[in-house]
Amino acid sequence: MTEELIKELIDGNKKYISNMKNEIVKYVSVQKPQIAILTCSDSRVIPEFIFNKSIGELFVVRVAGNVALGETVIKSLEYAVNHLKVKILIILGHTCCGAIKAAEESEKSCCGEILGEIQKSFSNGENHSLCNLSRQLKMLPKRSELINKKMKEGKVKLIGAIYNMESGKVEFL
Repeated sequence: MTEELIKELIDGNKKYISNMKNEIVKYVSVQKPQIAILTCSDSRVIPEFIFNKSIGELFVVRVAGNVALGETVIKSLEYAVNHLKVKILIILGHTCCGAIKAAEESEKSCCGEILGEIQKSFSNGENHSLCNLSRQLKMLPKRSELINKKMKEGKVKLIGAIYNMESGKVEFL
């Protein structure tokens, strides 16, 4: 079973190379995305597909629950803002989120850092995906002096969006 899955990946990679050869070569030495997206690790939420973008067009950071938390996540976003000079930073939440559901079903005492962070947004309303997104939009500039500064300078715009898994539509807030 494991070998079959690896073979699927190898075959998929061959197809990818065949279809994307020109794009692969184009971005070997440089990337210049204008948009960075912090989104969930959910395997059904793929920003490149959702927004019909290709190689080099989006800088994507993924973490369960799209939480703007932890040094790795924050420093990755700061890299995009400071070094890649992205102009738009989107936090993309989604419906049917497994991390949100896990946070809803878990007791605070048994949650890890990610689920605890998501739970902090629950008092803000009934739509927990939207509440979590709102919290992350509020907390990111507080957790990153650099992003906060770039926002105040007008060099980057922070935007929230929700991907509706049922319809495929993205609603920007």
